[in-house]
Amino acid sequence: MLRSILIALDGSESSARASEVALQLASQHGAHVQGLGIVNSGWIQRPEPVPIGGIAIKAALDLSRLGTARERVDRVLQEFTAQVAEAGISSHHIRAAEGDPLQLVAREATVHDLIAIGRKSIFDVEGELYDLPVCVERIVREEPRPILLVPSEPSERGVAGSQRSILVAFDGSPAASRALHMFALLGLAQDRAVHVVTVADEAAAATETAGRACELLARHGGSQTRAIGLGDREAGRPSETILGLTKSIGAEMIVMGAYGRRGIREILGSTTRDVLNACPTVLFLHH
Repeated sequence: MLRSILIALDGSESSARASEVALQLASQHGAHVQGLGIVNSGWIQRPEPVPIGGIAIKAALDLSRLGTARERVDRVLQEFTAQVAEAGISSHHIRAAEGDPLQLVAREATVHDLIAIGRKSIFDVEGELYDLPVCVERIVREEPRPILLVPSEPSERGVAGSQRSILVAFDGSPAASRALHMFALLGLAQDRAVHVVTVADEAAAATETAGRACELLARHGGSQTRAIGLGDREAGRPSETILGLTKSIGAEMIVMGAYGRRGIREILGSTTRDVLNACPTVLFLHH
């Protein structure tokens, strides 16, 4: 069951949405929450080429940027504390930390079941990889705990809304099975309508695979489970199928497996990369 959530906060709109989604889940499951306000001090003070005599100017500018980042995180944590109280969550902790976001998240994540992070959280780092900020890509790639990747725009229903529909992308692979089991064991299928989509060579085989996943989810409290099996010919590109179903059923969350050493390109191959780039809703990722 879900007992503790770590929420990565940096003051971006995306991380604010991650906080909102995580607090909804914590309230529903009676879970502890930790708000981790991150200042990427190493990046702010990174070595850069400067003109002759510019070292002192850069040092002063770095200190100014560092101070601004600290003030922003302080405000975010104050707002988070107020939101926790408003949600009626009694067990919570806040902490501001400076350093590499991946290392900070990894250290704190040891005592948590789930990590919530904004899809567009930037942690002061410029540049993106596959439409994801570099720090977020690294956390998704390397963190062993399940991650909720939250977009900036809210879902019409919200993850704790009355139409609590979830789409699970499942192909029977080890990566997909690990994600499915973690999702179920955390109790996130409880009282949810869960649709499992499988794409295979033949529709009958796909339906059978999806049906086995539905049986597991039903045993973990899924109120309604539906197997959607599609053959290759009718499905088209898997990513288009997943995104199309997400829209048609109004899913507020997609569950997918993740794996690979080469980052986003190896998370379920190009399928998850495409879903990550275009997904309008919350993603539950695990590898």
